Amino acid sequence: MLLMLSFLRVLRPAGIVALPPKLVAIATLTAFAGAPTGAQAFRDPPVIHFDASGEHSFSSVRVTVDVSLEGGARLAVSLTSPSGVEESLSLDRDGNRFSWTGQLTEAGTWRAEATVSGGGPPETASATVWLRNGAPTCSLAITAPEQPTHYLAAEFVANSCDAVAQTGQIVSRYITVLQDGVQVSTLDASDQCERRFIVPGGGTYEATLTVVDDRGAMATCSSADLGVGALYPRFWPIADFATGTYNSERTDVADSVSGAAWLGGGGIGITVPQDATANRTNAISIRAGGGFAHNFWIGSSLDILVTRQTPAGFFGLGAGLWGIGDTDILDGGVFGTTGFNLPRYTGAGQLQAFTELRLFARRISRPQDNFSAIVGLRLNLKRTHRIQAR
Repeated sequence: MLLMLSFLRVLRPAGIVALPPKLVAIATLTAFAGAPTGAQAFRDPPVIHFDASGEHSFSSVRVTVDVSLEGGARLAVSLTSPSGVEESLSLDRDGNRFSWTGQLTEAGTWRAEATVSGGGPPETASATVWLRNGAPTCSLAITAPEQPTHYLAAEFVANSCDAVAQTGQIVSRYITVLQDGVQVSTLDASDQCERRFIVPGGGTYEATLTVVDDRGAMATCSSADLGVGALYPRFWPIADFATGTYNSERTDVADSVSGAAWLGGGGIGITVPQDATANRTNAISIRAGGGFAHNFWIGSSLDILVTRQTPAGFFGLGAGLWGIGDTDILDGGVFGTTGFNLPRYTGAGQLQAFTELRLFARRISRPQDNFSAIVGLRLNLKRTHRIQAR
């Protein structure tokens, strides 16, 4: 403008007529309008880079944006997952470079978008990364008898050895076992990929395997249902082990009371229930036993027990012969017995604690000098389960 005014002054002495002031103002505004503003002339669009360290969903990624922010311009970068979830990234700045590093956990196409706003129309740039599902291949095979088979300890074999990682290796294998929809056990198969499982009772079983690889990728798979039916045996063997005290007047020692002595021994027998399918039923047991007493005296017995079986244990009465083979102490007797269930040592048997108090018949009027009292453990060797793969 100063040049223009000087030019006008130079022309005036030569007789050239000066331009009107209004035209000068219009020319000046036109000149200013044609000059671009600094924010619009010098702001470059953002350049975005989106790089992944691998092709699987557990890959780490880095988003970088190169842009010069002039005249109060602002940069925002968003990351959108394949499922449509969008998040704003918190960027680290180094001069004109902005960056973010993280890990992606979903397979599919990820989109990063950079937007520069303020001081003019927004400028945008975007980039995408496509990732494959990097989950391990999950494999679980259940082995069980093809035909219904009776077991004292019903079991099946869970094999997870064929599970493999996409890259790296499997670092953990856990097998969860459900009985009728309720979790009953978790087996660690990380070091031993084939595990045996003893079933705790009848029902429908399902096993689910969870594998994790060394990059943290996880996969799960489940087995087919296994049907395990409870058996109702018509009879079952029993084994008793007991200890206690024994006191009996000896007929082979005149006018003498022997006094109490330690007693220990065991017995085997068989139990026959009245109703094999009922939780509460009467049962008859026949038992033969042997033991030590009276300064290493060795004796034997034969008993019949009538008991009431309940979900918690049993109680009842019995009678039998004592000291079979030794005429000096051979005697009959009656006794009461009761027992209760202990935690199952396997799913197929029942361990019980029991006690018996016996009165000898020969001198039953003097029970304080003619009795035995024992406590022990009873093992019911029931065939209580069968297993069959469906």
